[in-house]
Amino acid sequence: MDLYTRIGEAPAVTAAVDALYRVILGDTRLSGYFAATDVPRLKEHMVALLSQVLGGPQEYSGRDLRGAHFGLGITPADYDLVGAYLLGILAGLGVDDEVLTAVRGVLTSVADDVVG
Repeated sequence: MDLYTRIGEAPAVTAAVDALYRVILGDTRLSGYFAATDVPRLKEHMVALLSQVLGGPQEYSGRDLRGAHFGLGITPADYDLVGAYLLGILAGLGVDDEVLTAVRGVLTSVADDVVG
C-alpha cells in the first residue's frame, strides 16, 4: 500500500495542507512570504504536490520548486520551521513514522530548490 493510501488519501492531505497554511499564515515569521500570494491556489498546488510525493495521483502541474521559490529569500531557519510544522501536523493526524520519515526525506532533498 502506498503512503498516500496509508495516510487517508485526498481528505487527509487536504486537511493537512489546510492546517499547515493556518499555522504558517498565523506565524509572523512566515506570513510575509505569502503577502502577494493567491493562497487558495497555492493550497491546491500543495495538495497536488504532497499527494504526488506520497505516491498518489500525478496531478501536480505547478512550476518546479526552484522557479516557484526563486527570489523569495527563504532562509534555512524558515524552511525548517515550515517543515517542522508540516511534520507536526501530519503526526497530529495520526500519520505513522514511516510516512513521516519519507516526508522528512523529501523535505531534505528539495531544500536547495526552496531556500535562498
